[in-house]
Amino acid sequence: MNNAERRISERVEANFDVNYIHRGDYLISQTRDISIDGMFLYTRNPLIPHNHTTLTFSLGNLHDQKVEAEVMWANRSESKDAGMAVKFVGPSKELQKAILEIVNKVAILDKQ
Repeated sequence: MNNAERRISERVEANFDVNYIHRGDYLISQTRDISIDGMFLYTRNPLIPHNHTTLTFSLGNLHDQKVEAEVMWANRSESKDAGMAVKFVGPSKELQKAILEIVNKVAILDKQ
């Protein structure tokens, strides 16, 4: 079963900065997509699966949102798609609502 088949929630394209800290290093990444459950982050140095990190990002009217995340899988290739898929751990209801609004908006636009 591939990753797309395991997803329960719809993912939509999204492009915004996400900050996280790993081993004392402050890292900045870009998203490729997002869902209510998680997101994919472009990075040349993805974390190892099952590692946890705290993500910080702004979304809609929410600024500097912090959410714990677990790395579910990583693409360590030299391709432009190098990065990691993360699953949110205990996101706030406020953040879930903001993500759902974006997912629904993009889904409606895609159907037009």
